[in-house]
Amino acid sequence: MKPDDAREALAVTYSRMIWFYERSGETLKIETRYNSGRAAFELIWHHPDGRTTTETFTSEALFLQRSQSVEASLSNEAWHLAGAPTFVADGWKKA
Repeated sequence: MKPDDAREALAVTYSRMIWFYERSGETLKIETRYNSGRAAFELIWHHPDGRTTTETFTSEALFLQRSQSVEASLSNEAWHLAGAPTFVADGWKKA
């Protein structure tokens, strides 16, 4: 199963999915979550240099589209998925 397939299949069940990518000894963490307080999907980048940036989407379709775009870009930039994503079950948007 590709990472984007896993995200779509499990998005309704889990609050956060944390993806770890590696490249040349660096680690990039990307967290995807639903923020129920804002009724928005978030894509949070934890950069190797310590910076954190957040992208927010009110549309699930746009969120999934951006997530897939990020995966393709990371692959093109020689980042490699480091294992399976970590799931944290505490409040993802209910169906």
